Amino acid sequence: MKIEPTKTVDELIKIITYITDIEENKKIYHSWRVAILCAKFASPVSNPKKLKTIFHAGLLHDIGGVGFPYHIIHYLTRNDTTSRNILLSHPIIGAQLVASIPQMSDAAKLILDHHEWINGRGYPRAKSGKSIPWGAQLIRIADTIDILLQARRARTLRDLKKRMAVNVNKEYPKELFSKAMKKLGKKRFLQKLRLRSCVPQLFKDAQHKVGPMHIPQRIDAIGTTLEVVSQIIDMKHPYSSGHSLRVSRYAMAIALAMNLSHDHITLIKWAGLIHDIGKLKVSRRILGKRAKLTPYEYGKVREHAHFTELILAMVPTLKDILPIASGHHEFFDGSGYPLGLKGEEIAVGAKILAICDAFDAMTSNRPYRNPLTPEIACKEIIRMSGKQFDPHIAKLSLPLFKNLGL
Repeated sequence: MKIEPTKTVDELIKIITYITDIEENKKIYHSWRVAILCAKFASPVSNPKKLKTIFHAGLLHDIGGVGFPYHIIHYLTRNDTTSRNILLSHPIIGAQLVASIPQMSDAAKLILDHHEWINGRGYPRAKSGKSIPWGAQLIRIADTIDILLQARRARTLRDLKKRMAVNVNKEYPKELFSKAMKKLGKKRFLQKLRLRSCVPQLFKDAQHKVGPMHIPQRIDAIGTTLEVVSQIIDMKHPYSSGHSLRVSRYAMAIALAMNLSHDHITLIKWAGLIHDIGKLKVSRRILGKRAKLTPYEYGKVREHAHFTELILAMVPTLKDILPIASGHHEFFDGSGYPLGLKGEEIAVGAKILAICDAFDAMTSNRPYRNPLTPEIACKEIIRMSGKQFDPHIAKLSLPLFKNLGL
């Protein structure tokens, strides 16, 4: 299986920012705007790798806040004790996540420091002055600009200068502030940035100019990055903590027992990591509901399989995992969703994931019930064999589930 890691990781980073910036089906564009501004302010940089690092750090700066009840922008636009306490941890969590992505350790360092102020009043480490990396200072000023734009507290460059001037030599240095304001005024750049319709093209232009991080072929970059994506998915819905990784591991064990090829096993493992990515477009209120779902709410939950397909279509290099990940709710008897496939119409990997997903859901805490024992979950798999689950795969899976040290 030949998949270009540089291109694939670049596509997966787009998905990560999509995850970070989506809220109840609404695209916030905060991460993209900050990255656009970082590329604008950092140019011209003589070192291309440094420019890539700053751009990607700006793009991923807020992924540590994915697990917050609301999009991070809601907390950043408020100035109260509760919001500040919630925000304190996100640079640390974000830096840990990004450091796990190959070639992103330098970007992770900038993310850790992107809320430090040069007067020492920032967080999480209260660094000051020149001890704060230049790239982190760029992210800080870009972040502040977009917070003001998102909150509609600055509609013109003049408004922006006035609002931001009060924090010159406190939050950011005067020299950086002056250069940033000068670049914002060129070619009506700020007016374009404010228009949501212009953001995708501005981001595309900035990304093309900066280019992707080069990933050596020898590194297992794709699998590692997908594990980061799985962590972010599970962070957004805390009750499912670790669910994606467990499903992936169970699926890989079953695929090995079936003597599938190495490449097929790898695709199933990867699909397991991101099979629930579509749930990010389903309301937290519905997914976290303790009472029985209404028919409307259940319909919304069912949509997540289709959303998984749409999101994964953003990663053309991984097109082979799309039917596996998006098909994990297809039932063997044809009564599943989203396409109502049956029997051999369903990808083998999808049929494996269906059993693993159901087993982990049954044996994990959920808002609406306590976990079942592995023994009871296995009996349920037997009961649904030939209906929900492929009988052959179900038979192979039971010894594995009983002997995984659960």
